[in-house]
Amino acid sequence: MLQRFRNHWVRRRPRRHPAQSAGLRTLFVVAAFTLLVAPPAAAAECEPREAEGPVTVESCSIENADYPLVRAEMTVPGSMSAVIALLDDAAACSDWQAMCTEETATPLDAPFQTLRQRVSGKGITRRISMNSAAWWRTADGHVVGDMVGADDQTPAFKGKRVLCMRTRWFLSPGDEEGTVTVVQKSVSDPQPPFGMGARVVTPRTAKTLLETFTNMSARLATGQHGAGPAIESLPLLEAELPGVGEEFARCQAARK
Repeated sequence: MLQRFRNHWVRRRPRRHPAQSAGLRTLFVVAAFTLLVAPPAAAAECEPREAEGPVTVESCSIENADYPLVRAEMTVPGSMSAVIALLDDAAACSDWQAMCTEETATPLDAPFQTLRQRVSGKGITRRISMNSAAWWRTADGHVVGDMVGADDQTPAFKGKRVLCMRTRWFLSPGDEEGTVTVVQKSVSDPQPPFGMGARVVTPRTAKTLLETFTNMSARLATGQHGAGPAIESLPLLEAELPGVGEEFARCQAARK
């Protein structure tokens, strides 16, 4: 783009006094530098929420959505396979995942895909969610796990559902040997009681992820869930997945 802009001036500019030409060159350099350093207009605004030990949590705004995306990250001793084994153990959900009361998982026809039903909270905060979950490996040897709310498959129950749930896990080897970097991006509409919105829900979600990641770190350190599947056995992710925030905004728009 800069070359085309330069060529335009080379072809069309009339002869000018040297001082005037120098001024134009200065203006061009300033304009080009501004284009290079200006931040993308569509970049999400993120706000730090929690930080303790190896865990950091932030929230990032989503355009045209009622709730922001909450992102947690840590690098801890362990392996990608062990993280998969831990997350796939539905029966152990209530032992270490904050707010999880119970979870069941039913295998689907495709490999490494399940239909998961989770009950969270108690009393007026009790919610149920039904999600389709899948694991893939990427061409560079990393792992992506995706959970998408299957609202239409939620059976009858007493209480409210978690709507438009979108959760994505990113697993990669840490910089040091024997470590793993774990990232989770998550957003949903939990239909909070008394009309409470993002101002109340988001800080609570951030604290929930901080507790969950801290507990995950401790379990990985003790090796409670074994080695898990070989990464090479996971299906290859051949197409880029849609953005978590974009999918959530579309789901919310469809429900209104």
